[in-house]
Amino acid sequence: MALEDSIGAMAELVRAGKVKWVGLSAVSASELRAAHAIHPIAALQSEWSIFTRDIEHDVIPAAAELGVTVVPYSPLGRGMLTGRAFATSLTNTDARQHFPRFSTENRAANMLLVAEVEDIAAAQIALAWLYAQSRKLNVKSVPIPGTRKRSRLLENVAAASMILTEPEMEALAPLASAVQGISG
Repeated sequence: MALEDSIGAMAELVRAGKVKWVGLSAVSASELRAAHAIHPIAALQSEWSIFTRDIEHDVIPAAAELGVTVVPYSPLGRGMLTGRAFATSLTNTDARQHFPRFSTENRAANMLLVAEVEDIAAAQIALAWLYAQSRKLNVKSVPIPGTRKRSRLLENVAAASMILTEPEMEALAPLASAVQGISG
């Protein structure tokens, strides 16, 4: 289905009062701009984390320019930035085994990068970084980290009030280009 057709259909639903806002997932900057020209886009959901920063080159500037809120999924690097559960291999049913960054050889290299994050601050650093990076790039963001435990939820919420220093941000900046198994 062409972008004009799908966004046009969603715009009709907004006009009919059946939908309040229109959002997109994992689109390019040009697709975001084209969709926004058809009907205002309220939110864009895309992967964004210390380890996955490719959207910063063109998608984030487009979202900031258009006033689109970014909803980063996997802000904890698909769980890798939590520092848990990656010392051993993933189970056969774990979907992450299909992502190259979690292959045995890449996981070992990437866990060394996780250790760098842990040296700077607590596990909340990944979310605090995302909030700081959003402010730096002048884009609204509402990350959606997955969690199964109340204690992790409280940690995630606390990250919103953490302020990283410029040296901490500078230390984290080169990590994305060193991650193994991520294209883009």
